[in-house]
Amino acid sequence: MISKKHCPHTGVVNFFASSDPLMAIGSVNKATKPARYDWRCYLDDPVAGSAPDAAIAEAYLRQAIQSRRSETAV
Repeated sequence: MISKKHCPHTGVVNFFASSDPLMAIGSVNKATKPARYDWRCYLDDPVAGSAPDAAIAEAYLRQAIQSRRSETAV
């Protein structure tokens, strides 16, 4: 299970695995470009991207997390 926490000071939304709720495995934040949101996955093979909407960025991040978890389970 993945949980998320929003930082009111930075605006970053960090994502955590239930196995380690103190170490972020990914994040989404508003980019400096207008109407863009950057996402980053911090797992074994880090990956990042950008999306026009926060919900889409979160979906990409969750997909990247799931993909990396599947790779390490094999």
